[in-house]
Amino acid sequence: MMVFEDEVAKRVALMPPITQGDLSQPINFDWGTEEVLMKYLALKKKKSFPLIWLVEDEDSHEIYTPSVSRRATFVILYESQSPDQFNPYQHEFAYNNILQPVCDNFLKVFQLTSLFNRSDVVTQRIKNYSMRDASKSLVYICNAIVIKANIKFQGGICLPKTIDFND
Repeated sequence: MMVFEDEVAKRVALMPPITQGDLSQPINFDWGTEEVLMKYLALKKKKSFPLIWLVEDEDSHEIYTPSVSRRATFVILYESQSPDQFNPYQHEFAYNNILQPVCDNFLKVFQLTSLFNRSDVVTQRIKNYSMRDASKSLVYICNAIVIKANIKFQGGICLPKTIDFND
């Protein structure tokens, strides 16, 4: 049986790091509930970002062919570098330079390696998203893009070793 999280992880591994000047940051991937996300951020700290987080949900499997599908929710997170700044600043720095390129590359990977209808994608941009732990203490202030899409992976499909993200 195919596991949805494993299939997503293989595709995130194909994505290029985010590069700004001399700084290059690999794209991190993990999954779970919001409580698990808080634990992840508390343990990994600044090394968490940029992060693609898959929210746990139900999978569908076909009995006679290896496949797995899900109406998936992903949260792409990046820690706000200036949480005291308002939306125009957050949009210019975090979204234009980091989150939107990660989102575009993420969707491109799915378009090339899965059964995925790009017209079925719903996104939401959340600026200055406060991440709090169980005690309601502030853990991080992040900017995020939430993606919801129907995605299906089928067995027997060879993933490319590299993808050209520049076209």
